[in-house]
Amino acid sequence: MIPERVVETIHGPAFMHVSTRDERLRSSQVFAIGAVVHPDREMVTFFVPESRSENILNDLKNNGRVALTVGLVTHEAYQVKGSYLSSRPVDAQERTIQEIYRSKVLSSMMQAGYPEQIARPLVLGMVYQPSVAITFRVAEVFYSLLRAHKNVG
Repeated sequence: MIPERVVETIHGPAFMHVSTRDERLRSSQVFAIGAVVHPDREMVTFFVPESRSENILNDLKNNGRVALTVGLVTHEAYQVKGSYLSSRPVDAQERTIQEIYRSKVLSSMMQAGYPEQIARPLVLGMVYQPSVAITFRVAEVFYSLLRAHKNVG
């Protein structure tokens, strides 16, 4: 089960990064634009731009392993690792979640002191639609703050 603090972090505002690997252990990486933890707290669905999803989806179909890293501007970060379950186009409700996510991240960056001329294009300038919703079952949860790392789940 995903700990409550990790659920809160995944629901934002956090920077999200997805990693997979191919059969030769070469990684594929992409930013996620929002995510949701399922009510059972054992599954997560994250959203990636369709234009950046090909390598990730190929890796997932070949070996099923995925890592989602979520980090706050405070440097508090978590990584959840698990096994691929499914993918599909995002629906209207998930597009709304993505818009809320982008607003939260922008607000967080501004509160942390990032100049608006950097924060706004970074968060709002990325083309993220159409997007793909990717669901996986979480097997491991890791916590990281600066140089401290420990397994929390």
